[in-house]
Amino acid sequence: KCLTIAEALRVAIAAGHGVGKSALVSWLILWAMSTRPHLNGVVTANTKNQLDGRTWRELAVWHRRAINAHWFEWTATKFSSKWHPNTWFVQAVPWSKAKPEAFAGLHAEHVLMIFDEASAIEDIIWETAEGALTTPGAIWCCFGNPTRNTGRFRECFGRFRHRWDTRQIDSRGAKMANPAQIKQWIDDYGEDSDFVK
Repeated sequence: KCLTIAEALRVAIAAGHGVGKSALVSWLILWAMSTRPHLNGVVTANTKNQLDGRTWRELAVWHRRAINAHWFEWTATKFSSKWHPNTWFVQAVPWSKAKPEAFAGLHAEHVLMIFDEASAIEDIIWETAEGALTTPGAIWCCFGNPTRNTGRFRECFGRFRHRWDTRQIDSRGAKMANPAQIKQWIDDYGEDSDFVK
């Protein structure tokens, strides 16, 4: 998909277990923070536990491995530039259906939004977050297991497919996924079952 510099980039990736979604989220954050001065970013996930214990923890792992790790500081809720911590950062923000406004007002010269396990994030959060796309060149990436047949993540691959750059990744082709476990699931549930799909 060709974009103009003014268009927002929207990427939705549906993938099974063990393909490295959390690692990719971390790499995207590190890339954006390293190449977009005064980036304003937000990362959320389906649950606070997922956000804290998996998504944000994975960023800590890859931050320690980065050649430019000394540029940034990682805390439990914020990943920021050491020189400009108040204007150049990505925050881990748990979502709440009762407080969708936590995702409003995300504007800067460079904007990054990431939804991890996006299929379980309520539509109202998607709708509120969409306001950030008024920033030219904003980047919105959503990752998840395609576990629900309704909702905005599902619509990225259906009704709104023309707005999103979509990818579907099969766990069977991922190096880190356990092929014996995947075969067991196929044997137990069937290759055409919703669980295996």
